[in-house]
Amino acid sequence: MAEKKKQVNAASFYGEQGIFGDVQVDTLDVGSVLKFSNLTTTQRNALTAANGMVVYNTSDNKIQVYENGAWANLI
Repeated sequence: MAEKKKQVNAASFYGEQGIFGDVQVDTLDVGSVLKFSNLTTTQRNALTAANGMVVYNTSDNKIQVYENGAWANLI
């Protein structure tokens, strides 16, 4: 039988970090759906990107991640 988790604190997100109450975390447990920003290639290229950013590129129909200074297809 699956264990049910109870949410204790509301989550707030600031840029690249998630803050749960007084605890800063590097990962996020998503119970159902995770949706990335839908951007065209032009919109994506206008971002001030940082390693680890993830977007769904609607021009290429690909999930892309920013790594080592460039965008790469995740799959």
